[in-house]
Amino acid sequence: MSLIVKMLFLAVSLSPALTLLVWGDAVAWPLLGGIELTFDLNPVSGFFMLLLALGAPLVALPMLRGAHEGPAYGLYALLLLGMQLLLLAGDFIGFFVGWEIMTWSSYLLLLRSERSDLEGAQSYILFNLASAFLLLAGILGFYSLTGDFRIEALASAGPAEQLILAALFGGAFLIKVGTLPLHIWVPRAYDQAPDTFSAFLSALMSKMGIYGLVLLPTLFPQGLAGLLGSLLNGPAAGYILAWIGVITSIIATFKAISQEDMKRLLAYSSIAQVGYITTAIGVGSSLALGGALFQALVHTLVKLLLFITFAGIILQTGQRRFNDLGHLIDRMPIAFFAVLIGIIGLAGMPPLPGFAAKYLIFVALIDARWLLLLAAMLLSSTAAFIYCYKLIYAPFLGHANSPEAKAATEAPWPYLVPQVMLMGLLVLLGIFPGLAIELVIDPVLIGLGMAALGAPSPGELATAYGGYDGVVLMSVFGSAFMIVTGLFFLLRGRMRRAGSAYDLSFAGEVPTAETPLHYGAGMGRELRRIPLVDWILSRTTTRFQAGLTRQSLAASGLLGGLYRRDPQTWILLAVLLFAVALTLMLLAGGL
Repeated sequence: MSLIVKMLFLAVSLSPALTLLVWGDAVAWPLLGGIELTFDLNPVSGFFMLLLALGAPLVALPMLRGAHEGPAYGLYALLLLGMQLLLLAGDFIGFFVGWEIMTWSSYLLLLRSERSDLEGAQSYILFNLASAFLLLAGILGFYSLTGDFRIEALASAGPAEQLILAALFGGAFLIKVGTLPLHIWVPRAYDQAPDTFSAFLSALMSKMGIYGLVLLPTLFPQGLAGLLGSLLNGPAAGYILAWIGVITSIIATFKAISQEDMKRLLAYSSIAQVGYITTAIGVGSSLALGGALFQALVHTLVKLLLFITFAGIILQTGQRRFNDLGHLIDRMPIAFFAVLIGIIGLAGMPPLPGFAAKYLIFVALIDARWLLLLAAMLLSSTAAFIYCYKLIYAPFLGHANSPEAKAATEAPWPYLVPQVMLMGLLVLLGIFPGLAIELVIDPVLIGLGMAALGAPSPGELATAYGGYDGVVLMSVFGSAFMIVTGLFFLLRGRMRRAGSAYDLSFAGEVPTAETPLHYGAGMGRELRRIPLVDWILSRTTTRFQAGLTRQSLAASGLLGGLYRRDPQTWILLAVLLFAVALTLMLLAGGL
């Protein structure tokens, strides 16, 4: 029976890919009151469905190896159903139902984790319920103005009404994305979720908020364009959104550098990377949105690769902290190359596609003349090199500081297969960035009524400010890598190994028990000497959230105490208010 359940589970994980392949015309289901549920797969939702189709089976494969039970598989299948319903929905009813299925099924999966605690579970569900309530308020406001639930541009309302609705929808989506200060649930959820499920949360679920943000300018064109007029080459609403994204990326980057736990570092890294996407969406141009979509694609592949790889490391060693790992390069070489490929893509370095995505975003900021934003994003992107180096150095190149790290072996094949496939996809996109533009990005831009970016050839990426050839770039970097690797193996026999494991770092002296043996554990601490970085690392939204919680509890306690003391008074007050409201309505109607 267990084998049958697992085979069915794998089949369900392929359902997003099947939806992409077989979906035909739009479908409409009539409901009461003349309302119809409509489902369709347009280029925008098709892009995010593609991300889901790529990621769902790759996450499902290592889940088969873990200690999961039937209910966990069922919840994962329900989660996939909810996300597909959300993406296929042509009206807000189906969108909201899919959103809620996604929220509750992921919450129940989080509760099944051994690491889940009350505080983490509460923060997850409360923030996501707040997102759902904001979304519901926006949907009801949309219906009150149009009398229709269809997801289409709101043309029957003024800029002020559109702006209010855009704020409600935008707040819901920004919570799901995890921008500051609405991010507090993200590190806890990614940290406490089952190790393989963290990959799903980071790579795929966060993209549902991005999907909503991409739709906002289409839904409320007048409201967003009219906020405070225009600023430089774009609306001020987009400028504010862009700053929200870049501030999120800066703060989350330095928070990531300070982490000593692998999964929490990746969690803050995810917040920072999604901040880049949010900034690009705020710019709003065709070039910027193309960069945002490219970055979303790269982020999906990279985060799947890194979370699955580190899930395999945790499985083999039982360790999550950098200080308890080290010297895994000889014992887990495939994992080493997976993390190497992952951090190159994460840092946005050539020749992998993260470079192409950031290049488009940077050029879009230059084109919009938002140069201060560009400088801030360059700061965040440059600082990210530190935590990227920490991800490769601490587990693989440092001294092994635990018996488990010294005895570790490569992860089982359900972890290795996704790693190899994702590495291949990232290298392929690095060689052929133009292919991604032509086949994946341009159809979305055209579907949004924007100009296509185009590409001279499958291997080339071109803008008005320049471009590059991915084939040439990959050839140069690949040749250099092969030469250096060949020289290393040729000269390896002449290298003299240190007589002690500590000789290289401690000049032959054996350190005391109090000496930190792993540089990766303390890496980034010296950055606190920079006033801005020290201010970022010493500040947290936890106190703000705790204060908000205390005020809410105090207010609810006061109201509850009043109600318990004299319920008849409250009933009488409600009747009087109803009577006054009814009288005013009658007077307004001329009766």
